[in-house]
Amino acid sequence: MFDEKEKEDLDLLVQMGRKQGGKLSSMLISNFFVGFSSEKQTKNTYQEMIAYLEQAGIQIVDDSSEIEIEDELQSVPEIRPFDPSKIDIDMKTMELSSIIKRLEYHEINMNTDFQRKSGLWTQKQKSQLIESLLLRIPIPAFYFDGGIKDNWLIIDGLQRITALKEFVVDQTLKLSNLEFYHDLEGLTFPELPRAFVRRIEETNIIAYIVKGGTPENVKYNIFKRINTGGLELSFQEIRHALYQGPATALCKRLANIPEFQMATTYSIRDDRMMDQEFVLRFIAVCYYGIEKYEGIPDNYLNGTMAYLNSSNRADESDIEKQFKRIMVASKNIMGKYAFRKLGENGIRRPINKAIYEAWCRSLFILKDEEIVFLEKNKKQIYDSFLELCNDSVFLQVIKSSDKKSFLMRFTYISNMLRRVLNDKKDKGSEF
Repeated sequence: MFDEKEKEDLDLLVQMGRKQGGKLSSMLISNFFVGFSSEKQTKNTYQEMIAYLEQAGIQIVDDSSEIEIEDELQSVPEIRPFDPSKIDIDMKTMELSSIIKRLEYHEINMNTDFQRKSGLWTQKQKSQLIESLLLRIPIPAFYFDGGIKDNWLIIDGLQRITALKEFVVDQTLKLSNLEFYHDLEGLTFPELPRAFVRRIEETNIIAYIVKGGTPENVKYNIFKRINTGGLELSFQEIRHALYQGPATALCKRLANIPEFQMATTYSIRDDRMMDQEFVLRFIAVCYYGIEKYEGIPDNYLNGTMAYLNSSNRADESDIEKQFKRIMVASKNIMGKYAFRKLGENGIRRPINKAIYEAWCRSLFILKDEEIVFLEKNKKQIYDSFLELCNDSVFLQVIKSSDKKSFLMRFTYISNMLRRVLNDKKDKGSEF
């Protein structure tokens, strides 16, 4: 728990929050947290701090500036024309009983893991969907990735499919908040009159099936354009949906390791899979290869997911070992400023994706003894990087997503670290 001085500081935060209508930004909390001693900068301490504030009635409001906003712009994928003949989508009119059968035999991948917590339907919404079927009101079309015949992936319509599954297959949903059929309140599927059961099963729906021959990046684009859920999917959530397998499991696991969370001072949120995207970026630049980058960030990360699902991927234990090594080194060298631009005023800025990638790659190619040496000379590295962050050319490079700028980032950071190593070596220091 907290000592008296820490409690005093937390109480000051509480007072500050009360003056602001009972709210504090996550950015402020993150900056406060890095003021704790390094021994106390753990996930448990962070959670205890949040709990302390919430018990005092302070709400923590998400502040997206923990990831640099201007950096987010370069993540918007460029839409390049592709051969229309490669889009292979089949439109089918079928009875809802066909979907129900697939659900009964587990031939539809529900994949709820990638859905946002806030995106789930209420009991009322689920019940009113069932009521729409009983009223013969047409429901929107479904979209599926049919690449695997007996394991369709839902592109659009997850909440509707979930409601059907809970009502018809699992039989756990009881109808409630109905607007027309009040007499059916509280009933489950087996309790419906046979006429209503038949009405549900014989309802005609339209299903669009993206067929297996469609290339992955085209499929990704279709997924991104089609998904019409209440909250737009992030790019990493779409990747998580389309590349199920070792790739998704590894990204999820590494996003939860303490070394990563401490290096980023718990400032990368996990509810939209941004933390998993950062893991993927590490694997992309350190294992998939920077030479494979062609100017479109999303295509590059998609390729990394495919690589992780392939038979020629690197050993997972090696990836984890190196990821931990680089995260520890980053924290030891740059402390609370790891993966962030530096300014003369000492203000701690948000994490920058381009800088994160450049530091990961530059440290990855160094030997252990070289990293130990850099950790001992972190003051010189801080000063060198501060100077670099005042270089207009470097600042432009980390803002741009073209291939030349992408490669130049690594050169800038790598050369900076190499100069520190060579400078000390020339003066007789050993590592």
